[in-house]
Amino acid sequence: MSRRSRLVPATVLATLAITAPAVTPVAQAADTPNYSYLDISDHPKAPQPGFRIHPYLQKPASDQMTLNFFGEMGTDATVVLTRNGQEVATKTITGELQDHLRYTEAERDQTIEGLEAGSWLKSNNNYKYSVTFTDLTPGTTYEYVATLDGRTAGNSFTTAPTRDHWDRIRIAAFSDTETEPAGRPKVSGAREWERNRTFAEGSLDRPGPGSAWFEKFGSNRRQGTDEPRYPLTQDEAMKYNVTEMAKQKPDLLLVAGDLAQGGGYQPGWDEYFGYLAGEHGKLAGTTPMLTALGNWETFGAMNGNYQDAEGVAWGAAKGRKAYMTYFDTFGSDTPEHEDSYYRVDYGPVTVITLDSTNGVPDEDAATEKEKDVPGNDKDFFGAYGSWGTDTNTSYTAEGIRRAGDRTQPDFSENSAQWLWAEKQLSDARDKGQFIIVQFHHTPYSSGVHGTATASATPDEQPGTPMRIYTPMFEKYGVAAVITGHDEMFERSWIDDDGDGIGFHNFDVGVAADGLRGDYRVQNEDGALEPVEFNSYREWMAQSDEPEMWVDDENGVRQLKDGGKHYGHLQMDIAPVRCSNDVVAKLTTTPVYLFPVLDSDYNLVAVERRVYNDVQEILLTNDGAPAPRGTTCASGTGTPQPSSASSFSSDRNLASSAAVGVGVIAAVVAMLLGALGCVALNAETLPLPHAVTEALNQARRTLGL
Repeated sequence: MSRRSRLVPATVLATLAITAPAVTPVAQAADTPNYSYLDISDHPKAPQPGFRIHPYLQKPASDQMTLNFFGEMGTDATVVLTRNGQEVATKTITGELQDHLRYTEAERDQTIEGLEAGSWLKSNNNYKYSVTFTDLTPGTTYEYVATLDGRTAGNSFTTAPTRDHWDRIRIAAFSDTETEPAGRPKVSGAREWERNRTFAEGSLDRPGPGSAWFEKFGSNRRQGTDEPRYPLTQDEAMKYNVTEMAKQKPDLLLVAGDLAQGGGYQPGWDEYFGYLAGEHGKLAGTTPMLTALGNWETFGAMNGNYQDAEGVAWGAAKGRKAYMTYFDTFGSDTPEHEDSYYRVDYGPVTVITLDSTNGVPDEDAATEKEKDVPGNDKDFFGAYGSWGTDTNTSYTAEGIRRAGDRTQPDFSENSAQWLWAEKQLSDARDKGQFIIVQFHHTPYSSGVHGTATASATPDEQPGTPMRIYTPMFEKYGVAAVITGHDEMFERSWIDDDGDGIGFHNFDVGVAADGLRGDYRVQNEDGALEPVEFNSYREWMAQSDEPEMWVDDENGVRQLKDGGKHYGHLQMDIAPVRCSNDVVAKLTTTPVYLFPVLDSDYNLVAVERRVYNDVQEILLTNDGAPAPRGTTCASGTGTPQPSSASSFSSDRNLASSAAVGVGVIAAVVAMLLGALGCVALNAETLPLPHAVTEALNQARRTLGL
């Protein structure tokens, strides 16, 4: 949520972002947007030579890669591509000025508590440079050096493997980064840390008002309760999260929406790319970034909100235009929708990204709330027969068209996006691909967005309308759905047709913004109790990771483990040798970043830890998930032929040997009393990947 602005207070922005009503448009729209740009030459800071945004990777494939970067001077750039020190190609690129990315008057005049006025702003010049290298070799590492205004930026990338020759594929998935300069200040940049549902046996209570914790970090009020602020700011959380992901060397990044704190808020984009392709890190320069649009990408923040008083969605249109400028994809069958939804094939893995930001017909929140349908999701659907049609009642399809946007699709049944999605899913299944789908609005959640607008516990930006895709996902054997929006870190298992083959839905919206709890309402006694709308939930950090609070040697209350923290989902796909039709395994690992504090509550370290919900999803010869409960039959040790992947026996023997070494090493270490030391430090030791994974499994099993 936006924090503080002299023109628009943070609390007002947050309320507007969620509750702004969808006004029925009148016949004539306003002539101009409800925000004002600075003149293009009115620079908050003088244009600087070099890279405003360092190179970041787009449109990954086995034979091509696209590099985008931004500068401020408008001079030509060169990019030299090499392989093993030998030049492959040299290209000269002319930058294109994106004048719609310049700052607005409101952004220039914004003040943020704890920061010098305007210190976060840059120049008004945003020149985009984009180059695509084609005819590349699959599964091959290339180096590149971009030169702009005499400054250089170098990195490397590896092309995707083919689906017939691949090894391990690692994906880091996260959402709801919602970056903004207001996330930097040490106190005000931290978010409220809502109370966990459960405590471990023997745990003391959390620090409360008047405690040293509240004195050090402050508090925010949520749902009528003073909640302590988290010990990491949003800025720190993003830095540590990106750093930990980079250490694991992922092949792809999936970012399921809500990237910046308003797509129409330019300082939010400046911050976002600073973490991934700028001063704080350059992970996106070596790992392709696949993004989805979230509700914040269709929000103008202080620049027009969602829409004006006449229902013209200026803010939403401004946000979408910025998003379409920064991100380039393979697109879809409908050119006017640009980069709203798209497909990427990465070896045997197909990632399909959908745009969940608008459904039709548009709903009026007030009208829907009057329906007041009680019960959980199954009760609701049984009584109402629909999940509703709209994930955002704050603007309309017509309103954003009147603002000049033509990229906004709807996701409704038989829409262009719906038909495209089914076509891609069918094609991927025919080719034996392992399918992952991502979009922003999580359809299965225990948070405030996990109900329906017509329910007795309503929400005006619900994710449940996206459940219309569930039968399609089941039909075509989707293995996992990656979402955000509710910021819950939650996993649900869906098998509505009861055949034992379903998919896991993950809410991974814990990258760097909110740490809110589940949806609670007051009961008759005035106490808050969970709504429990989502009947598909199998794990949630808020309820299934009990907090353990103790007093340290100085009598200071400390969290030792458990609870909800910032993090991401790591996904590893690897071939396996089974005598049945299982050919691969998708392992999902929910990673959290645990802040270790001293007795003065100063940060000592941030540790990478893993929640107790590692899932192993077996994938079959045709690419679909195996029925739940299937095991890898290893009696004969003969790999089954697969249209999804074929891999050499040498590679499998090496993999099996590495796993065997890891298991033996873990057992021996345990017998010698050294397993604890080795396992607890497995992530930092120079061990083969298979050995590290075996040690991590041993650590989880032993509870170390």
